[in-house]
Amino acid sequence: MMVTDMAQCGKGKRQGSNMNSEYTTEKECKNLILFLFASFLIPLAAIVAQTMISNEFICFMLYGIQAAAPTISAIMVLCLNKKAKPYFTEMFRREHLKMAVFLPLMIACVTMILTKIIFCALTGSVFRLGKISLAQFVIILWALVAEETGWRGYLEPLLRMQGVPGWMAPCMVGAIWCLWHYHFFLQNGVEVPIPLFFMGCIIESYIYSFFMGVTNNNIVSAMMYHFAWNLLIHIMAINPVENNGNIFPYIILNILEALALAVLWIVRRINRRASQFTGNTNVS
Repeated sequence: MMVTDMAQCGKGKRQGSNMNSEYTTEKECKNLILFLFASFLIPLAAIVAQTMISNEFICFMLYGIQAAAPTISAIMVLCLNKKAKPYFTEMFRREHLKMAVFLPLMIACVTMILTKIIFCALTGSVFRLGKISLAQFVIILWALVAEETGWRGYLEPLLRMQGVPGWMAPCMVGAIWCLWHYHFFLQNGVEVPIPLFFMGCIIESYIYSFFMGVTNNNIVSAMMYHFAWNLLIHIMAINPVENNGNIFPYIILNILEALALAVLWIVRRINRRASQFTGNTNVS
């Protein structure tokens, strides 16, 4: 009789655990839908508001809000679930901070400068730097906090929790990230053809994911790369609008980013195998 009761008790615990797991999955799925809905709706609301307001400063602030929609949405969902404080404490920490700052800066600098050099060498163009206005610099600086807390800090981990394979999650985030830029396309803020822009978003999403991986999910790495990328693409004058509509520099940049990603991945694999070999040698 006692054995039967214990078996029933164990069965009841397993059923309770399964129910809790299903409840958590369903809740996170609702959080995902809410996050995406808010991320895409906030920019649209900001655009509509800008058409009804003539004050330039207020319109500029609204532009900042639409750019920060992913982070705003993530904070909103986390606050609704009372998880904001522990979540941000985990994302913003000193662990791997130097790598989180300098590695993204180095990769962005190398790819952008090489892009410019290759373009000038192949076309015979003069190596010239672009100009950035104060308003542009403020917008670029805003990129430090505007997006990555939402995309790489919240969305990608959430997709992984939903069972999306690790190799697929960056691709999904990149596709969503590309589609989210619809409001910038509506305002003529993106001069790159959509297919080329989409390809760039996918490649860069894997680079962001790599930085997050090697820094143990330190969000500063993604923030620094986003900031450096936006800054250097203007300084190196790579956008088509700065090259009389020529998209060749942007194509070169995509190719170099793909190559950089491959090199980073190979180096990481070698380091992992080396550390495993060292560990096995120490054990023996």
